[in-house]
Amino acid sequence: MTAIYHKRLEKLRHILEEQQLEALLIAQPENVWYTSGFTGGDGLLLVTQQEAYLFSDGRYVEQAAQEAPDWSFVRFQRCFTNALVDVTQKLGTKEIGFEKDFLTYQQWEQLRECFDGKLRPVKGFVEKLRMVKDESEIDLLREAGMITASAFRYLLGELRVGMTEQDIAGILEFFMRQHKSGPPSFETIVASGVRGALPHGMATEKKVQRGEFITFDLGATYQGYAGDLTRTVALGTVSDKQRDVYELVREAQERGIEAVRAGVRAADVDAAARQFFAEAGYGDYFVHSLGHGVGLNVHEAPRIAPGQDLVLEPGMVITIEPGLYISDWGGVRIEDTVLVKDHGCEILTPVTKNLVVV
Repeated sequence: MTAIYHKRLEKLRHILEEQQLEALLIAQPENVWYTSGFTGGDGLLLVTQQEAYLFSDGRYVEQAAQEAPDWSFVRFQRCFTNALVDVTQKLGTKEIGFEKDFLTYQQWEQLRECFDGKLRPVKGFVEKLRMVKDESEIDLLREAGMITASAFRYLLGELRVGMTEQDIAGILEFFMRQHKSGPPSFETIVASGVRGALPHGMATEKKVQRGEFITFDLGATYQGYAGDLTRTVALGTVSDKQRDVYELVREAQERGIEAVRAGVRAADVDAAARQFFAEAGYGDYFVHSLGHGVGLNVHEAPRIAPGQDLVLEPGMVITIEPGLYISDWGGVRIEDTVLVKDHGCEILTPVTKNLVVV
């Protein structure tokens, strides 16, 4: 087992010991990947204090041997539960924790019918470990951020009046693929004109017009790790109101980024931007949290939002993405992915935040 996966497994076993849990069944694909290195489409893990089993079907025998060579591979057909019961009977396992957010109801029913011991629903065991990235993960996230930023910079030279939003999304995604990205970390958002009031306005056949704001939200992936970047640009001309709203969002984002450092509550980072909007009379137009964690999932813990008492730690990677959304007018969002450090943060998506008029 490589040193990275061995260290992660030992940390997970420490959590199991704290929780007095005999065994944990891991079903969420990103958690399987994070814990074992296995990236196959159908895999589950069973972790105890002494054993580590990887369950999958015959399609992944060779892949499992390459990616998770130190895990005991158990092959199943159609359903994993019979194979799991065989293993737990051999081990004498009396209780299994399962990820209640990711095991399907059908899988749970099958498990309940086959397993004689106790089933305990649990949440967040692996996700707790995933919140703080190790150096290998940070390197991958830096690369994902650089590819994402490069795609946006490239687009600025290609953007033209009359393109459809889908044309633009295609340019961004093709560039990322050409520059070592895997699949986009989420469906690329291109929202122009009044559609900018939609925080998740997916690209349509609408043609972009002179004088419109266009919001781009994009993310590459690099070896499974996600990038996330949002910028809003003006096409051709910019009005005084567009400039004023843009500058409000830019200032809010700067305040959010300045608040990021180890030891600060997530809620206080959110408040740095949210209070600024409220004082400017725009509080009702900021309708989502300030940010979220980024890793193997583009949205993962921690949440940077009101009421979140979690304290930021060095190695966490989060977004800072304030936005204002005004019905029948449009919107502006500016987002960066940042790495939390002891005394500030490192921006992983280096692109200008000055208002760009193409």
